[in-house]
Amino acid sequence: MIKPKGIVFDMDGVLRIGENPIPKANDIIQMMVKNNVPGMISTNECRYTDKKLREELSNMGIFIPNNWIIYTSAMAVRDYLSKKIKKNPSRDYTIGIIGENGLKKAINSLKKLKNCSIATKPVNDNSYKILIIGAVNKIKIKDLERGLQWINSGAKIITTCCDTTDPSSKGDFNLGMPSDILHLLKYNARSINQYSLGKPHPIFRDKIIKEFENIPMKDLLFVGDTLYTDIKLAEESNMMSCLVLSGNSKLETLSKY
Repeated sequence: MIKPKGIVFDMDGVLRIGENPIPKANDIIQMMVKNNVPGMISTNECRYTDKKLREELSNMGIFIPNNWIIYTSAMAVRDYLSKKIKKNPSRDYTIGIIGENGLKKAINSLKKLKNCSIATKPVNDNSYKILIIGAVNKIKIKDLERGLQWINSGAKIITTCCDTTDPSSKGDFNLGMPSDILHLLKYNARSINQYSLGKPHPIFRDKIIKEFENIPMKDLLFVGDTLYTDIKLAEESNMMSCLVLSGNSKLETLSKY
């Protein structure tokens, strides 16, 4: 049996489902700590900060080591845009956000860049406009109206993930995902093209490489519950993968891939 030298976990559907921990999830993490096996969490959840997620996991008995990072899709959007904006110092950027506190806090950190501003409504200027759409706990009419304003202003659309189910991984199709918001917006907008920065986007691979800098990708194991995000990321990044059936995927799903 090949033993991984590091493990990357998805969160929802792998470590927890809603407010309930997956049995033995914490035991596995503590066994890794005991055996000095490094790890991290990679999640398409964008509604909450990493601090909040760490607290939630702790409250349900899943204790994430302090030296493990929780990398969310909100952070992925932040890192992607930070790099792009810094590469174009002569261009002004205006960013709008539809999402919850975790996404807003991550993106608001971009305000420290001189050529970037965060706005509620698009401004009538020559800046490069971007609308970021993340998962929300509840779709609000005012968010849809604001989204249309940004789209009509010519803003480019970035979404935090391509998931069709809520990150709580209960298996139901809850309205509130970026794809749901875009679907509603398309009724009133001529054409919408979006770019997803959630898994399996390569920015997650780059973050994993950075965190496990002394470990080759082929020696890392990615544990996830979704084929088209988690397992696809592992497959395209030359990592080992483990699909668990506690979340989005069922045994019969395998025959479709």
